Amino acid sequence: MNYALILSGGSGTRLWPLSRRSRPKHLISLAGGTPLLEETLNRLDELIEPEQRFLITIPEQAPVVRDIARGRATGIIIEPMGRNNLFPMSICTRMLADRDPDAIIAFLPADHHIHEPEKLRSALKLAFDVARDGYIITLGIPTRHPEPNYGHVRKADKIPEYKGNDFEVFRVDKFQEKPGLDIAEKYHGDEGVYWNSGIFIFSAVTMLDLISRAQPYLHDIISGLSQVLNRKELTLENPVCDWEAIDEVHQAYLNLPSKLQTSIDYALMEKADKVATIPVEMGWDDLGGFTALADLVEADDDGIRIAPRADGDEPRVLHPGSKNVAIFPGKRAIVCLDCEDLIVVDTPDAILILPSESSAKVRGIIDQLSQHGWLDLL
Repeated sequence: MNYALILSGGSGTRLWPLSRRSRPKHLISLAGGTPLLEETLNRLDELIEPEQRFLITIPEQAPVVRDIARGRATGIIIEPMGRNNLFPMSICTRMLADRDPDAIIAFLPADHHIHEPEKLRSALKLAFDVARDGYIITLGIPTRHPEPNYGHVRKADKIPEYKGNDFEVFRVDKFQEKPGLDIAEKYHGDEGVYWNSGIFIFSAVTMLDLISRAQPYLHDIISGLSQVLNRKELTLENPVCDWEAIDEVHQAYLNLPSKLQTSIDYALMEKADKVATIPVEMGWDDLGGFTALADLVEADDDGIRIAPRADGDEPRVLHPGSKNVAIFPGKRAIVCLDCEDLIVVDTPDAILILPSESSAKVRGIIDQLSQHGWLDLL
């Protein structure tokens, strides 16, 4: 049976002050749209039943996740604390394998925007078939610019026995997580290299075998948890499972070695030997900064983009003499006079103003807020 395992955590740093620790980007309305977690669940409709959907989140975000996913997932799993994605993915894979030895899992981030969800569904259907033959599949995204903060995959030869809905399947020659800028620039000019979308499809048996070979200590940990993982029955009516309340799981989180507090990209995928990719252009974006978020808003002839207010009221914005300015308004009036190439973000307790080219630096502001003791802004 096919399952969805949705990673619904995140720290809310790259889109501060719109996103916060308790309400990161996938749990809020961005540029007038529905929360990204809700979009993720919508994309799975008619593909994976709610009874086969499981979400992973952290305590600060659990109430909002529960409200959005109510009746749409049979498992809302609350980690005791964030430990990146390797550990929760591994535990959940062990749990699903115990429930269903034939489980095929689509591991999906909750914080991505996909403009053409029908293409994602078609690619996933094909990937499920490929995964049954022991491959781990990643969906590859054609690069749009050099991006050192994304994982990359280089395709090798085509696997001819798989084809569906205009998609083709290739073996992966190389998997590299977050290369340097020089390498990313070379990759952008190479038609055989794609961004890794962060969407992985695999059978539980295949993934557990990879974990046993690439990270044997991790395999021992999750095997030791096998008996307690399904102790609580999860249903659509009662989907919440708090791992902090399961002492064995809680202790495993507390004692997890730092080398295992990492991503599946570094710990597993760079070591995997039977990996395939399905290239698909589906309007994918991880909305990793305000520049990407601004692209969701239509610009006028002067490049002015004004996002809708989260409360639905009409924004009060003037921009005489300004060009190429993206504005995310709140309740206050905003006037941009003779401004150029700026991003302006207004929230009830913080205002962010920055050059458009500095969008990638927003994450670093969080450390400064902490150093000043302004923890209420996090």
